[in-house]
Amino acid sequence: MKSADNQHPGRARWVAVGLGLAAVLGGGIAVWSGAGERPVREQAPAGATPRAGVEPASASGTASAPLRIVRLTASPHDVPVGGRVVLGCEVEGGSGEASARRYTWVAARGRLEQENGPATAWVAPKTPGLHQVGVLVEEGGSQVKQTVMLHVHVPTPEDLLALMKDSDWKQAREQTQAQREAAEAKLAALSEVVAKRETREDRLRAYYALADLAALQLDEGRYEEALRSYEELLGSHLETDPKRKPFLAGKASALFALGREDEALRVYAQAGDDNLAMSHYYAGLLLEARGQLPEALQAYGKAAEANRWFADPLLRQAELMLRQGRPAPEVVELLVTASPRFGRELLLERLATDPQFAALNQALGASGRAGELEERRPIETRLPEPPKPPEPGRSAVIIREE
Repeated sequence: MKSADNQHPGRARWVAVGLGLAAVLGGGIAVWSGAGERPVREQAPAGATPRAGVEPASASGTASAPLRIVRLTASPHDVPVGGRVVLGCEVEGGSGEASARRYTWVAARGRLEQENGPATAWVAPKTPGLHQVGVLVEEGGSQVKQTVMLHVHVPTPEDLLALMKDSDWKQAREQTQAQREAAEAKLAALSEVVAKRETREDRLRAYYALADLAALQLDEGRYEEALRSYEELLGSHLETDPKRKPFLAGKASALFALGREDEALRVYAQAGDDNLAMSHYYAGLLLEARGQLPEALQAYGKAAEANRWFADPLLRQAELMLRQGRPAPEVVELLVTASPRFGRELLLERLATDPQFAALNQALGASGRAGELEERRPIETRLPEPPKPPEPGRSAVIIREE
């Protein structure tokens, strides 16, 4: 398997260069001023009190090498919802003793498999978009930190936060822990309701709780558990019952995530239009890889319709249309349509750095329509709130169908 860097050259600086981000690293300001350039640290003036991250001069007057992060790696940089990213931090300078260094990983969203050590893995959250993961390295009185932006299929319309300040590290770690504990508590509460099936009322509540439990298991990346839950739900309905469709859609998503491709495509076809946007997208990728191009185009179109902020299906659809010989103006029109979902600068950076979209980038440049790309549009926030379901374990009014 190719590394993420080989598949997506330049992706590591995708956001840092394209959006002009700057991060405070230890005692100096590190600014990415161009492709391929490394952060440059400000040096403390002579006689000044050493700042965090800057090693003091030795008694002989020779300054020791400053502690610095040489490379922060992530493989891959682009993952689906619930996907896994392997992270590594290479450090040099300081005393040179690896055992003397302390590593602290933080993430505002998603889940870190461990928070210490030079390597870890990050499980992407259920929200597509750009997500930030950072590492703090300490040795003695010195510290350096760096962040990386990871792409979970498509960026959300929420504004990207500035790189973490010193006070944000603790807050981000606490937020991650709180989210994890809340999810675990909800899973436990739903499981308790599902397990109680003594009376008919209990069994009805268990049915609805199991549907919520399956969806939450899917969101939390517990795909084997979600698959078992959806199979139990499907077992409670006849094959001809249309109420099976949402459960088939959930089962298809779990199968996609588990890599059971043939089963996933079969269940996906049974679920039809009830499939989740991500399932349509996964199906499109598999169908395209198998040479079923018309079916892949249809799946990408359904994914884009199911989630109006899901731009990747449109990019895949446009690239596939080009390969099939469709007119370039028609394909470029799709890019213009997709631009409010990505944002102009982010879309241009994506096309310029992702080899799979090189032909699209060339077609856009030749069309002269790059100036028509739009900035990202905000999500409408004044929509009515959906009714809230009863809390697990509490009595609910059960409406029986005649």
